[in-house]
Amino acid sequence: MNILIVEDEPRAANRLARLIKNIQPNANIINKIPSVMATISWLQANDEPDLIFLDVRLEDGESFDILTQVDIQAPIIFCTAYHDYALRAFSVNSIDYLLKPVIREHLVRALSKYQRLVGVKMVSGTWPQLITKQQTTLGISVYRQQFLIAIAGKFTPLPVTDIKAAFSYHKSTQLVDTIGREWFVDDTLTEVEEVLDPKVFFRISRQWLVRLSAILNMHKTESGYYLELEHISHEIKVSRSKVKLLKSVLKF
Repeated sequence: MNILIVEDEPRAANRLARLIKNIQPNANIINKIPSVMATISWLQANDEPDLIFLDVRLEDGESFDILTQVDIQAPIIFCTAYHDYALRAFSVNSIDYLLKPVIREHLVRALSKYQRLVGVKMVSGTWPQLITKQQTTLGISVYRQQFLIAIAGKFTPLPVTDIKAAFSYHKSTQLVDTIGREWFVDDTLTEVEEVLDPKVFFRISRQWLVRLSAILNMHKTESGYYLELEHISHEIKVSRSKVKLLKSVLKF
């Protein structure tokens, strides 16, 4: 596995390389590059690596400048030292993101995702419109606009507007679309919840997150409250701790 590290802090780049080799002894760190322009030049002159670790802020700009100028198909793992710098948004276009200083167990998770997605290609030409920064602009939060679903070796975008609900599936999540199809994403339900607009989606239980506008009715039975949702054939139970707040939101 040939790996390119794009990182403008030499100590951080060297430490990351050591961690990668410790976890994957057969990994080949083919280069460590500190800048946007140098990375663009290198990618244009060399064969594409199998995997790229890409720092968000480099010495001459942001790594997104690379993605708009080079057609990168290799999977990318973003790295950042900024806790609030669009972490969840970056995962729209990457296998994972890592908060610096990189923790070994987080790196293991990211490399495991890569192993599961070997063969999946992401074409950066479509990335500019997919990149969404989770930041505050004029006091308005910007949330995830779509998810990338791995289908037949490629990533296919699923707009958030097409998602009616999401439910926990082992340690991952299944998204339910407008016609009832279910799509797998590697994020946990909590991670999915964190990147969606809370005015649009509501966490009704540990297992379910639902679009408020998709709720057809809520009724009480001997065992508790249940929801009927568009395009979902079975009723979904609402946690007792969520009932009062959900009633308030729905104005029931």
